[in-house]
Amino acid sequence: MFVKLMKHEILASYRKFLPIYAAIIILSILTPLTRDINQNALFGSIMSITVLMMGAVYLFTFYTLIINLGQRVFGKPGYLLFTTPASTLEIIAAKTIINMLWLMSSAIVGAFAIFSFMFVAFDGQIWDIFEGLFTMIGNNPFETFTVIVAGITYCFYAIGILFFLFALLNMIYKGEKKILFGILLYFVISQGVGMIAGIFIGAYVTVFETLFSSIMDLWFFIGVYGVIGLALYVLTYLIIDKKLEIQ
Repeated sequence: MFVKLMKHEILASYRKFLPIYAAIIILSILTPLTRDINQNALFGSIMSITVLMMGAVYLFTFYTLIINLGQRVFGKPGYLLFTTPASTLEIIAAKTIINMLWLMSSAIVGAFAIFSFMFVAFDGQIWDIFEGLFTMIGNNPFETFTVIVAGITYCFYAIGILFFLFALLNMIYKGEKKILFGILLYFVISQGVGMIAGIFIGAYVTVFETLFSSIMDLWFFIGVYGVIGLALYVLTYLIIDKKLEIQ
């Protein structure tokens, strides 16, 4: 059932993301191709459209996360979702994995567009820069792996905050001003989580008197936010399974 849930999540969202990704990729390819054209207006227009599309994809990704984790779990579609033979844990895991996939996909597409801008800005010498970057990655595989893990952990943590927000919001507030209350609650949760993380990070700096002086410091931050993210998912599971009547 877990695999079916993930398949359903992909089918329900890929039609929204793929056209935007395709548009950004096409425009990013056109940008360096038009840099030598005398029609500067065409070049400027393509770059402007690409920038707008990049902003649109990040806003759309965030909006889709809110809809997927909010309305489709805790709204009316959620009642249908919880009538399936899937467990609460399977539903949370499927939602988390697929939304992490779209978050990372948006980041990759955005990086491709940034590469296109850099190609133009450095007048084609970007290959020398990337050659040096790839050489550094090849010589430091553990550091590269750590950065990738940090990115995945942050996506895990960010989705965990949103999941917990919607679960807590639906548990404690039943009024009509749910959007406003949800925004306020998000700031409260984010500040609270930030304070908890700050306590551990402050203790780490006090003991070791270091901050990002080595790659192992980054693993500490990965551990802190990984544990906090996991705790948010556990709390979300308990709220859905014990406190909310959506099953």
